[in-house]
Amino acid sequence: MLLSGYRIIESSMLLNGAATGMMLVDLGADVIKIESPFLGDYLRLPDTRHLHLQASKGKRSLALDMKQEAGREVFRRLLATADAFVTNAVADRNDKLGLGYAQLKALKPDIVYCQNTGFGATGPFREVPSHGQMMDAMGGAIPMKMCDDGLVWPDETYLRRVNSMAGGGEGTTMGAIYAAFHIAAGLAHRERTGEGCYIDVSSAHAVVASAWAGATVENNRPARIGWWQNPDNMRPIARYQAYQTRDGKYVLICPEEKKFWHLFCDLVDRPDLKDQERGESLRRELQKVMWTRDQADWLAMAIEHRIPIGPINNGIEEVRNDPQIASRPMFVEGEADGKPFTYVVQPAIVNGQAPTSFTQAPELGEHNEELLAELGYGTADIERLTAEKVIAAPVVSDHIASAIYGEG
Repeated sequence: MLLSGYRIIESSMLLNGAATGMMLVDLGADVIKIESPFLGDYLRLPDTRHLHLQASKGKRSLALDMKQEAGREVFRRLLATADAFVTNAVADRNDKLGLGYAQLKALKPDIVYCQNTGFGATGPFREVPSHGQMMDAMGGAIPMKMCDDGLVWPDETYLRRVNSMAGGGEGTTMGAIYAAFHIAAGLAHRERTGEGCYIDVSSAHAVVASAWAGATVENNRPARIGWWQNPDNMRPIARYQAYQTRDGKYVLICPEEKKFWHLFCDLVDRPDLKDQERGESLRRELQKVMWTRDQADWLAMAIEHRIPIGPINNGIEEVRNDPQIASRPMFVEGEADGKPFTYVVQPAIVNGQAPTSFTQAPELGEHNEELLAELGYGTADIERLTAEKVIAAPVVSDHIASAIYGEG
């Protein structure tokens, strides 16, 4: 694993921090999740526990009260063993707990510090709390309009997602990817120079970055663009379009280049279509052609003749049963909470190897004693810290959800 031997401290609530830690765990890092002993990460609540089980798989949990000096001393010892620190606390909130970058750098000068928040640690929205779709919305990924029914619904560009900002990815995921990427780069920088760094990630900006192609088009308005990039042409497009097959399934057919298009026309015995305009008339004719064979037949043609035709998978079952998806590790069957649980893994295979199993996400404070022992605390010390509630692991129950969300 590429990050084996590196230790990451994660201090976060909800998905920005948890997903960043997940990316690093998947790369082999030892991720220690610091949580309040009185609450823990909100993801642990019943309605979102499945997200916790995925995002915190393989991590170790230390339930630590950082408001007590004894808790801060435990943290200082842990920090001395760490390579990077991940947080999603907004603006300068961590400074109040002694967890700001300048404060940690004073204790460990070469720390790689990553603050991954919804809107970034600078700018007018730096202190505004956020949820995922707020990041997507700021990044232009979910354009809206008022509809005739008097309610706001996504604009057509959101459904099209071609050459527009609507092509941006989901905020908490994209922010985590960019954060993990920069943390890995920060560790490489430290290995070369001996210096740590401060990384400030805005997930809203990550949405924009993930839509770089659309942003480039919209920013620069090139004088000449492909005919397929004209929004007025999106519905009639014929040679870059979705079609239904004989068995009621769907394919995306994209033989846009002349060599692919002419080969396709020959294979379906329709040379008359080669020079036809790409508009709606051709699209309707092509739909008739696509109804003559099942999806599997068209995909077999694509493989045999190297034609750009691919499946449109609707829903997780079709995705999981897709031969190409299934040919590479994407889902790993495991266990969580004593029941079968399907984990989602990373899309990269390193040196021909991919993960085959995961350690279940930890319960709150599950690794208190283990980690304290690693830091040199003896049995009597651990008993004292437990008695003083510096470390503790209560069960997160429904009444906590009521306190957070106001639901009984």
